[in-house]
Amino acid sequence: MNRESEGSRSGAVSDGPRPGLLVLDASYTLEMIRERGLEQSVTCRDLDGFFSHVWSVHPFATLLTSPAWTVRHGAPVWHEIAPRHTFVEGKVGRFTWLSRIFPLNFAIAQMGLFITLLRLIRRENIRVIRVGDPLYLGLFGLALARLTGIPMLIRVNGNNDKVRESTGQPLYPKLFGTAAREKRIERFVFPRADLVAAPNQDNVDFAVASGARPDRVTIFRYGNLLADAHLRPPSERPLDAQFFDRLGVRPGGYLLCIGRLQAVKFPDDAVRVSGELVRRGHDLKLVMAGDGPMRDELAALAASEGVGDRVVFAGNQNQHALSQLNPHAAAVISPLTGRALSESALGEAPIAAYDLDWQGDLIQTGQTGELVPFRDVGALADAAERLIVDRNYAADMGKGARIRALELLDPAALDQHERDEYAKLMRIEGSGAVRR
Repeated sequence: MNRESEGSRSGAVSDGPRPGLLVLDASYTLEMIRERGLEQSVTCRDLDGFFSHVWSVHPFATLLTSPAWTVRHGAPVWHEIAPRHTFVEGKVGRFTWLSRIFPLNFAIAQMGLFITLLRLIRRENIRVIRVGDPLYLGLFGLALARLTGIPMLIRVNGNNDKVRESTGQPLYPKLFGTAAREKRIERFVFPRADLVAAPNQDNVDFAVASGARPDRVTIFRYGNLLADAHLRPPSERPLDAQFFDRLGVRPGGYLLCIGRLQAVKFPDDAVRVSGELVRRGHDLKLVMAGDGPMRDELAALAASEGVGDRVVFAGNQNQHALSQLNPHAAAVISPLTGRALSESALGEAPIAAYDLDWQGDLIQTGQTGELVPFRDVGALADAAERLIVDRNYAADMGKGARIRALELLDPAALDQHERDEYAKLMRIEGSGAVRR
């Protein structure tokens, strides 16, 4: 898949200065991005120069950064990470001396960041605001958009309704308290967005059901976010034997589950599948590539399943490591993954997945892997076992998954689609149309 395309900057609104883009996204801090080699997921936002400059902002980065990275309180920190890219890390509080009164300190820091970004928009030729969720970032971005008169795009990152239903919890309990309050915010923000982009149809349907206007929704898939290491065919990825030695697993001798160790990703089901397969006589380890608050709980679950010594908590891995792990897994267990599922498919991994969110777009039983009903752990174990036992079938499913991923996720085609959608947005802005 080629990231370049002829006329890649087509769709420009005028012959004047190229526009700038402001992105509010709390998915990763810059520390996480550099540790995991995720720079492409940020630098792709300029769409091969369509935007003259992109300011990517994590409003409360120090809630998640390590003490070694930066101080927790203070003014936002600006990082020039590439010629057309600035990464701004907001602080969780403005003053150290006010740290005991967290809500007030947080509010002061956020208000300061808001004023800074308001001035930035007015100073630079920023023509679009893009936000990474319809909740806190949606409210923040909507306020900026209304005060500056420029359009706002919401990049939906999941089906919040299904996540709340499956976990029984709000996504941001400390911030919004209840799921009902979150839903009210979504119903307020979605109708006021100038465009809603989601990675798949399931997420589009969630947005429309939550009030997004059907004529202002589109799909932005994951393909242009992926590192080149995953686009490379598995046959062109030399085996890094030392990496597997350090991890304590042998190629072909492990199950793989990639993702945050959080309840919304259901990593406990991967541990249960591992336990079931070992009880059936399969000599396999389980590599959990990711980290999160459930780690200790999952370790206890592994012990109770009799696989405490077989689960490898590998922590967060960089893109080279993931591009090694995927092609050599006996099977990938995907309770719920987004970009990681794309990476596994491009690595020709045999995949067993729940029929949840977008996973059915990519995984089709008997063609690209095994798709089973959501939270049916027995069915997920059966699916993984079919892939483990019949290696020819597993290889066919892996090859089919890569072909399907290449069809869905071509970066050049996705870049062009995004350029076209942004150009439409800026024409709406220039027309003086009244937005709700």
